[in-house]
Amino acid sequence: MKSLEQRLLGRADQLLDEAAAEVCPDADRSDARLTVLESAAANLGGWTIEEFYTTVGREPSDMQADPAPWADKLLTTVAETPIPAPLALSALSREALTENLQRKTGAYYTDWRLAEFLAGSSVPTVKADGPWVDAACGSGVLLTAAAMQVPAGERRDLIIRDKLVGADLSRRALRGALLSVASLTSDLTAISGFAGRLLLQDSLRSPGVWEKVAPAGAGLVIGNPPWEKLKASRHELAKSQGLVRSYGQSFETSIDLETQRSTLLAYVEQVASGTRLQGGGEHDLYKLFLELGMGISAEDGVLALLLPAGLVRAKGTESLRRELEALAPELSIAVIENRAGHFAIDTRFKFLAIVARIGSGRRRPIRLKVADRSGVLPSSPVELSRAQLREVRRDLSIPEVRTKDEWDLFMRLSKSATTVGDPDGPWRPEYRREIDMTRDRKSFQNTPSDETIPLLEGRHVAQYRWRAKTFCSGEGRSAIWRPEPLEDASFRTQWHVPLSALHAATIERTMRSRIGFCDITGQTNERSLLTARVPAGVVCGNKVPTLVFSTGGEAREDLFLALTNSLVVDWMLRRIVTTTVNYFLLDTLPLPRIDEDEHVGQELVQLARQLTRAEGDVSIDRWEVGQWRARLDALVAAAWGLDCSDLETVLRDFPLLDRGQPPLMGETRSTVTADCALAELAEILGIAHPSAKRRENAHDEGAVPYVPAEYARRNP
Repeated sequence: MKSLEQRLLGRADQLLDEAAAEVCPDADRSDARLTVLESAAANLGGWTIEEFYTTVGREPSDMQADPAPWADKLLTTVAETPIPAPLALSALSREALTENLQRKTGAYYTDWRLAEFLAGSSVPTVKADGPWVDAACGSGVLLTAAAMQVPAGERRDLIIRDKLVGADLSRRALRGALLSVASLTSDLTAISGFAGRLLLQDSLRSPGVWEKVAPAGAGLVIGNPPWEKLKASRHELAKSQGLVRSYGQSFETSIDLETQRSTLLAYVEQVASGTRLQGGGEHDLYKLFLELGMGISAEDGVLALLLPAGLVRAKGTESLRRELEALAPELSIAVIENRAGHFAIDTRFKFLAIVARIGSGRRRPIRLKVADRSGVLPSSPVELSRAQLREVRRDLSIPEVRTKDEWDLFMRLSKSATTVGDPDGPWRPEYRREIDMTRDRKSFQNTPSDETIPLLEGRHVAQYRWRAKTFCSGEGRSAIWRPEPLEDASFRTQWHVPLSALHAATIERTMRSRIGFCDITGQTNERSLLTARVPAGVVCGNKVPTLVFSTGGEAREDLFLALTNSLVVDWMLRRIVTTTVNYFLLDTLPLPRIDEDEHVGQELVQLARQLTRAEGDVSIDRWEVGQWRARLDALVAAAWGLDCSDLETVLRDFPLLDRGQPPLMGETRSTVTADCALAELAEILGIAHPSAKRRENAHDEGAVPYVPAEYARRNP
């Protein structure tokens, strides 16, 4: 997978390789490329490469040909792209990394659009008189973008000469940073000054250096620090040794982690020493760099970082969130999905652009922008009151709301709800991961016996269904699964687990039915929260955590099943989830205050049981099943105080519903699920609503609500 920037610069990259082979045929490929890029920087900056080498005190490269003609061709090619030439030079300066090294170091390079966005959001707000620091600068794209925010001339030269500071582990990366920034100025003294502030170091192990570089703090800390957990993984070590495999597949050779673990442990002890905001669990490089950034920022300094979305979500980042909120009277957060191909990773990956003013002063609302499904940020932010945020999200996790209406609805629902994990609430679930698909894999069998129990995996589970798909063949991510029709579902699994491999408490748990949920999800999936009643006689893999309640019995479980599969609760979850429904996140999920013994609660329990029994029932009518679900959704919405306008806000977040269903005449897509849910709510509220007629028309067209797209082709 390539990023958009890599694709745009593909021709320039090839040309650079050709140039490097001719200009410095005997040199290392990376060094030769940098020589040609230095010539291109000279062309942009208006100085000669000989002057450059003299200025920075480096011996000229061993060139066998003049790089200038190649530099001209390279810049002409770059000019055909939308990427500004100095930022393109930075991109082309990067060392080529293998997939494993990228993953190991977390080195997913910053593309020009993000560099311009982060610099444009931060540099104009800088007031403090301190250096501009990137503590993991790579080839300098963010420092270059920051300097470009200052108009060319004397002031930009001063910034380059006296302000910019970059640090990195790679000498070649720093060489790329120097040439990229140098391309912005004709002032050789500015280039010399910047060269003297490029630091070859591990910034996490260099606290004394930062005290010297920024004794009064940095005016700007900008960066895209490495995003990588500091842990030893058999999977990653296997890939580094050339063993191609997917997660979940068997290891065919022995993998020794002891040496890697001991080295990693020593490093973690060194870099984490003295930190106070890292939380529990595994250490992550971005968390360490964020704490460093907050620590070296000046009073009234600006912190601008690209970070994973886990910062505003995860349990292990709560201390960092609290510190950032406390230190930053002005805080802006942009939530971006990789839809535009910023990084050479999954387009669904979410990350943040954080811009914070560190210091004292009047505390303003948090300014939040959440990108739409195409990756475009809104023109204006949603302002989140800090007091209201603390009231509805005690851990200061940030809900992804795109409009003021969404924020108002999220607050209103949260205030009239009880979270799943509230110790004083009715739920207080007892979670269990019954078996680990990786750690316990060696005990699994392909065939059943009297001494084994079938293994239920995440792909088996859908809303109200534990046989939604059946295993066909393959292993791990390459396994093939077939969707099973609701009325004729069968159960086939790829694994059977010996009872002797299970903990006694797990065996006892498998002797009763319980609630299970698929913990792998996504905000933009057709539906995000998938819960089902899991029968006795199967054991659940770790992607299907199960839960029971100490009180309330099966009625409480079925009420939980009804609520968590409802559209409104799913909408609430989508505000706070990224890719995994873990215990911490589920514990913070608000549920409406409905008791299973009340009239509404009793009806919801009955509907959940009907929907569970529908799986495998050849006599069911799919339209009738859809109306049960619409009734359930409407009951939950009404009990939570929603009107039709509120439900319409909720439904807009589910654009993938009803794919494969026939649309109404003159329309391009079906909205049968929304129409049925809205019509039921209108009936409960005793009002007229156009959805009632639309529901009738949809039925006449043969549309069926609540049918996932992958099952639509199986409609009768």
